[in-house]
Amino acid sequence: MPKNWINIIGDDDVHKRIREYWDEMRSDLREDKFWADQIKEYKDEPEKRLSLALNNLPLPAAFREAAIAIRKIIRAKRKANEKFEEELTLLYWLAAIRSFMLEFAPRLEEPGFNVIESIPAQRLISLQYNYSQLGYEKLTLLNKTDVKWLTEAWGEPSSHKTLNDIHRELWDEFETKLINKRKKEDKRRQAEWDQLLNTKQDNKGCSILLVILLSVVLSLIG
Repeated sequence: MPKNWINIIGDDDVHKRIREYWDEMRSDLREDKFWADQIKEYKDEPEKRLSLALNNLPLPAAFREAAIAIRKIIRAKRKANEKFEEELTLLYWLAAIRSFMLEFAPRLEEPGFNVIESIPAQRLISLQYNYSQLGYEKLTLLNKTDVKWLTEAWGEPSSHKTLNDIHRELWDEFETKLINKRKKEDKRRQAEWDQLLNTKQDNKGCSILLVILLSVVLSLIG
C-alpha cells in the first residue's frame, strides 16, 4: 500500500509515493477494483468512506468524497445532540487544502493536480491560516449547509480568500520544479531520439556500402 499523501514529508517520499500510487491504481483497474467504485459500497458507512477518500488524496474526487462522508457524520451527531467540532474542523481543513489547488497550472500548462500531487502534504499542512482570514466564499468544496454550520459555530469571517491566494509562493516553488523537471525529460527524450536517428543513419550508410561492394564484386565476376 503506498504511503498516505497526508503523511508525506519530503520530495523523495513524494516521488516514491506517486510511482507506487499509480502502479497500484493501474493494478486495481485491471482487477476491477477502482476506488471510486468501491467507495459507493460505503454509502451508509461514512467512517469507512472517509478513510478510503483520505487514502486517495489529493485527487479532486477524493476531496469531494471525504466531504460527503464528514457531512453524514455531522448530521448524525447533530441529530443525537452530540458535539461535532472536530468533524467541522476537518471539513474546513479539507476545503482549505482543496482551495490551494488551481484547476490549471498556467506556467506549467498542465492540470493543477499535477502540481499539488508533487508537494509534500506536510508542507501544506504547516501553512498558517485561520477562518477569519480565509472565510468560506472561495472554498469551492463547501456547500450552503456547510457554511450555515460554520457561521453558527464560528461567526462571520473578516475576509474571503483561497489558500492559494495567501500562500502562492509555495505553489510557484513547486510549479517551477515541475517545469524544470519537464525540461529535463524533454532533453532526455530528444537525446534518445537523436541517438536513434544517428544509429539509423549509420546503419543506412553501412547498407549502401555493402550494396556498392556487392556491385563491384558482381562486375568483376561478370
